[in-house]
Amino acid sequence: MRHRVPRHRLGRPADQRKALLRALTTELLRHDEIVTTLAKAKAVQPEVERIITLGKKGHVADHTALYDKAKGGDQAAADELARSLHLHRQAAAFLYDREVVTRVFNEIAPRYKERVGGYTRIIKAGPRRGDATPMAIIQLV
Repeated sequence: MRHRVPRHRLGRPADQRKALLRALTTELLRHDEIVTTLAKAKAVQPEVERIITLGKKGHVADHTALYDKAKGGDQAAADELARSLHLHRQAAAFLYDREVVTRVFNEIAPRYKERVGGYTRIIKAGPRRGDATPMAIIQLV
């Protein structure tokens, strides 16, 4: 029985499921909106929220000024720079495209600066023609 198992399995082995979620997350963050099945949309939503949260935590408005302060001996600036770099690397380890990583930290994260969570919405789009699978549009709010 699958009682209380906290994961969407999507009928795939673990490696294929992880690759699918990484690809969907990358494309959603690149295009701000994708059309997929309802099950995949529900599975990818927490991954996208996690990456955007990493972007918010690691967003630095002016890297050069912070770098200059860190070079001048400011320990707090050096710590903030190291934290930002660490969060960039965590996001880059999950996403497939480096341009999307920079987009998350420079464009998407500042957009949600005041928002606590709920960066995505899922809109049901009706059944797919052919196999009647429920489709959905997942988009950034």
